[in-house]
Amino acid sequence: DPFTTVGGVGMKAHCEVDECAVEKSANCTSCAKGVCEAEGQECHDPDHWATALDDWTCTCALPSVGVATAQTAVCTIDECAEMSANCTTCAKGTCSNEGQACDDPDHSAAVLGDWTCTCPLPSVGVATAAAATCTIDECAETSANCTSCSKGTCSNEGQACDDPDHAAASLSDWTCTCPLPSVGVATAAAATCTIDECAETSANCTSCSHGACTDVGQACHDPDHSAAKLRDWTCTCPLPSVGVATAAAATCTIDECAETSANCTSCSHGACTDVGQACHDPDHSAAKLRDWTCTCPQPSVGEATAQAA
Repeated sequence: DPFTTVGGVGMKAHCEVDECAVEKSANCTSCAKGVCEAEGQECHDPDHWATALDDWTCTCALPSVGVATAQTAVCTIDECAEMSANCTTCAKGTCSNEGQACDDPDHSAAVLGDWTCTCPLPSVGVATAAAATCTIDECAETSANCTSCSKGTCSNEGQACDDPDHAAASLSDWTCTCPLPSVGVATAAAATCTIDECAETSANCTSCSHGACTDVGQACHDPDHSAAKLRDWTCTCPLPSVGVATAAAATCTIDECAETSANCTSCSHGACTDVGQACHDPDHSAAKLRDWTCTCPQPSVGEATAQAA
């Protein structure tokens, strides 16, 4: 008989039983010794009177929570919220310390270490039972949450965007690179694109000189290297000839009678005028040299080419 009789002489006796201390039997169908303990739970019988049966409870072991009457409890634990030292699997600020969101998808005490850290927008990244590695491609991300992102700054100018480091801790490191054949790179801003149309030789540059000047012995000069200012290069004739043309070879001319510089070895240099004769250069083309003539003054007659008459 599991029941204990309590009372004394002259007193009405009553029977007691601790349902947690006695195993279930035909004599005590409500007894539960070992039922809670088999699940790692604590059994407690709040009222030992024989008239108060099936009031025993199972309480989950810390840090889990859960209580049930006359049966084992369903134990739960929110590993994101629980901070006690008893919980060796809990997050305990692992996520929040990094500005990340913690989520425990299953609060069952039988499923531990399943909590996740999720990166804050606009970065992306999720990790289980650890802080996540947060990444963001500042060239691709277009949301309003990303104040450091390019959002078309490069593409709107026809430039290429590149984010060399997608780590969420490395922001505003994206670059804009000018399209070939222009050159130029800028960080976190559109680049200033330049091109020297005299120096650039790639086939990509349809506006470049490609030797139009130098192939005929002329000097090439691009006064404005801005990629927005094309076909402004000039060809300038070599001294002592003169001539300038834009985006084409120049027509070079020289008056061999008038030119006095030492650079002109074919010029008259006073050969006519020094002896009172008239000098005339019939063709000023720089390709036609030593065709100047000296003509005698009237009433004398006489004419010679490239020398005094």
